[in-house]
Amino acid sequence: MRLCFGCCVAVNIICVDAVLLRSAILHPPLLLSAGFMAYFTCFMVLTYLHVWMLVVEPFKRLLDSIVKHFGAADLVLSMPKPSATDYRLHDVCAVCLSTMDATNARLTPCGHVFHGKCLKLSLRATRDCPMCRHQLLTKAIL
Repeated sequence: MRLCFGCCVAVNIICVDAVLLRSAILHPPLLLSAGFMAYFTCFMVLTYLHVWMLVVEPFKRLLDSIVKHFGAADLVLSMPKPSATDYRLHDVCAVCLSTMDATNARLTPCGHVFHGKCLKLSLRATRDCPMCRHQLLTKAIL
């Protein structure tokens, strides 16, 4: 909703810029005045900043949360399962503190073992390994 509101405000600001530009085109001597050029430049800079704050930043946060939510499940499913003889299965899961077995455990790239569900929940909250803070999920690039 905030993103939609930001888009509406940005469109209104751009309309004001268009009216200023139209008045400059219809009255060429107005374009040459220093006061008008300063006013028009300030409006353009403000338009850029408002659009960035009201549209681009919320859109980046939205994409980031989508990647965090759905990327965690894909990442956990792509992680290998440890072998049944792996010594790390004797430890407890660092997230839920219960014992692990080879059927539901996942091995992270940094070498730690967690339950698949626990790792998925942890990656929805943070992008890092719960043990060593190695970054597992990458940020959305915009």
